[in-house]
Amino acid sequence: MSESDTVTVNRTQYPFQTARSTAADHPALLSALLASDAFDEISDADNFSAVETYMASHGRVNEAGQITAGFAFWLYPTGKNGPFHLAEDGTVKKHGTLITVERGATMRDAMERVRASVNQDEVTHEHIAASQ
Repeated sequence: MSESDTVTVNRTQYPFQTARSTAADHPALLSALLASDAFDEISDADNFSAVETYMASHGRVNEAGQITAGFAFWLYPTGKNGPFHLAEDGTVKKHGTLITVERGATMRDAMERVRASVNQDEVTHEHIAASQ
């Protein structure tokens, strides 16, 4: 592995020490991020194969399986048409998870967390920190 592939993150400094999964604790912020239309939306189809491909390419995974570039995207259950949709009765159905991944996380850990975070009932956030 070349030196440029090595990932060094000082997790004791801001913002790393405060970055956390917030679940649905900050609905206004999650709504604002969703409204920005700035993040890709990916479904969990085919046992998360599209998610894995997206993470490998956007995270620039090195030979050690470590993500070398942070990224974020919306994850939603297959068949739900994105992280939210307007139902026939006019209600808004929410079912997405904002996934944020730090540089230095491992692909294996990130995929485990993503698989466990698909949300069917609300819009939530899952943060994947750099591996120790």
